[in-house]
Amino acid sequence: MKNLIIAEFKRNAKSLILWTVIVAGLAGLMLFMFPAFKDAFDQLEDLLAIYPPEFLEAFGLGEDGLDMSNIYGWFGVEGYLFVMLIGGSYAAILGSSILSKEEDDKTIEFLLSKPISRTQIIFGKAIVVLTNLIILNIAVSIFLLIAFATLGEFNVVIWLLYAFAPLLLQLFFASIAMFISIFITKSRQVMSISLGLSIGLYVVDLISKLTDNAEFLKYFTPYEYINAISIVEDQRIEPLYLLISIAVITISLIASWQLYIRKDISV
Repeated sequence: MKNLIIAEFKRNAKSLILWTVIVAGLAGLMLFMFPAFKDAFDQLEDLLAIYPPEFLEAFGLGEDGLDMSNIYGWFGVEGYLFVMLIGGSYAAILGSSILSKEEDDKTIEFLLSKPISRTQIIFGKAIVVLTNLIILNIAVSIFLLIAFATLGEFNVVIWLLYAFAPLLLQLFFASIAMFISIFITKSRQVMSISLGLSIGLYVVDLISKLTDNAEFLKYFTPYEYINAISIVEDQRIEPLYLLISIAVITISLIASWQLYIRKDISV
């Protein structure tokens, strides 16, 4: 399994570097724009006052929302969304393609001819997904550390939550995408579905904040589980949301494993 992990990691190295540069670069860019807008927050508050409260609530700027004059509040509004959406999209693409590309590229026959079990295949590939996502978030955490320490009063708890809470979201999407790929082996199809899921659930998150009648939808979208307001104001992730995330990730991975070892793979 060691050789499989090394080979798979090398195969995905270029995409990891590209996505890491994009996510960390956008996070750093938005953070270092903070000083340029710091003196204009009074005017910005007047401008935001004309928008409906529900609209402001959807983007974390409501009555109990984030203070953009604070570096952590600024990032929660302006940069954190990029980290969640782009990082989540990468996780969905990686999770959906890690298994399906073997069948789609007709390399599964070669892989199965090796002295390696299907259990080792799926767990080896899952390890690669986890490793790539950890590397991505470590890189982002370094950018955040530099920016927060340079531009504001450093808060270790908020920094750690901003740096690694997105990993929970990414594992959520990666595990579900891997599960979907058991049934759909065409890489483009499964990637499109997984990517649509990551973006669609963000729309669900917005809808849940726009009206009280749809508030129950927040339990079905992982973007709510790691929202910036809880990170900055409460300095924690809600235990219920953490439990739901871990349950979804665990069930998805176990189901993928059980289905994959029984699957009739066409070679």
